[in-house]
Amino acid sequence: MYEQYLEDSYRRLKSIIDDSGTRPILFVGTGISRRYIGAPSWIGLLEHLIEKNPNCKYPVAYYIQNTADNPEIASLLVEEYKTYAWDNYKESIFPDELFEADTSSSMFLKHEISSFFKNLSHSIDLENHEYATEIELLRKLQPHAIITTNYDMLIESLFPKHSVIVGQQVIKSKKALDIGQILKIHGCVNTPQEIVISSEDYIHFHEKRKYLVAKLLTFFMEHPIIFLGYSISDPNVKKILADISEVVAESDSEIVENIWFVEWSEVPIGYDQKPLTEKSIDLGSGKSIRVNYLIVHSYEELFENLNQKDVSDISALKILEEKVYNIIKSKSITDLEVDLITMSRVEDENSLANMLGIKSHDEEETQSTIEQTILGLGTISDPEQLKATYPYRLSDLGTKLGLSSWHKVNKALVKIEEETGFSIKDSSNRYHVDLGVVSPLHRYSKEAFVLVSKVINGEEYEVFNANDEKIEVTR
Repeated sequence: MYEQYLEDSYRRLKSIIDDSGTRPILFVGTGISRRYIGAPSWIGLLEHLIEKNPNCKYPVAYYIQNTADNPEIASLLVEEYKTYAWDNYKESIFPDELFEADTSSSMFLKHEISSFFKNLSHSIDLENHEYATEIELLRKLQPHAIITTNYDMLIESLFPKHSVIVGQQVIKSKKALDIGQILKIHGCVNTPQEIVISSEDYIHFHEKRKYLVAKLLTFFMEHPIIFLGYSISDPNVKKILADISEVVAESDSEIVENIWFVEWSEVPIGYDQKPLTEKSIDLGSGKSIRVNYLIVHSYEELFENLNQKDVSDISALKILEEKVYNIIKSKSITDLEVDLITMSRVEDENSLANMLGIKSHDEEETQSTIEQTILGLGTISDPEQLKATYPYRLSDLGTKLGLSSWHKVNKALVKIEEETGFSIKDSSNRYHVDLGVVSPLHRYSKEAFVLVSKVINGEEYEVFNANDEKIEVTR
């Protein structure tokens, strides 16, 4: 049962990635750093900080008893470290610049945090690691972006072609939404002043969170989001999901198809078990959000299924994106001569890609012999004819309908299934075909566009099944 659970889950995940027409975004938490570089938990980090400070008389349990949460403990340790530093300011325990009048007193604690994680990263050999195969599979992924609340440098070492944006710059930088970025929203060991750990840090972070969420909303609307290394009860995850839930989900009962929460199980999962495939996350204040859920003991198969294999190199795409952007934004644009005849041939992104010399993987995959027998259309064996008959991804339908994302198109397909009992995506029919050989490549016809448009606009519609028989619509 568990093997079937994984097979079904991964096929659905790959289908959603294909439907979106985008690369996934990884949202990486502490669990990944704990697994690969032995990073501590929240409490483990606080224990280390207490042990390193001779002024701290009591173990972490004392602080837990006297505070409401971990950030409040960190706030107490800020004061403990400030006192310790100034008591020994002639001993060169901390860098001289931290004693300057305009330096925040929290920097003594953050300096220790930075030093700890730097030493930890340098002591780990990823090449000969216990999970070396898993790590190599993770390295091969080329996500659009990686968002993390981790301070350490693990992600940068695994994805060296991605650029790094830290802390407040995630809000300020125009490049934050570009392809190939690592967004370290809680700071980094290389910029310890940006580290978010104390109550005061979190208050400041939450004051700016609405600007951060406004940026991240684009990701949540367009891309598959994969949460890795987080607990489903993590307050940081809950706050972000609470901020975006009203936009990406119309009701608490509606699953947000593109959000996947992957949980790691410390013990192997029995072959006769069938875990949940979705979960409702309580966001507080009577709100919740339903997301896809996957539980694994090893990440190997997950990373294999997230690998789009054919996608272009991130570095090349970053250069291309920047050059096109610079041309459009150039102050000298009025001096450029635009060949309108050539540009008139650019009907969509595929046409532009062909002009730029970019070949779609779809073309390569559909070159193999694929025959689709579709009642009403006959047998189609020519890949070009198939692509001409079914030219749209789900995301293309959303764009053609003038929607902000593809979610409403998917909801329309779900509504059709609910009202007719016919799942358009489960067969080859006049609306849909799966061109995939290895992975799903769902493509939709012009008839699908007309049908979905009617459903979204609340108009009467009719549907024909895979046998080209008209189905009764029950509303």
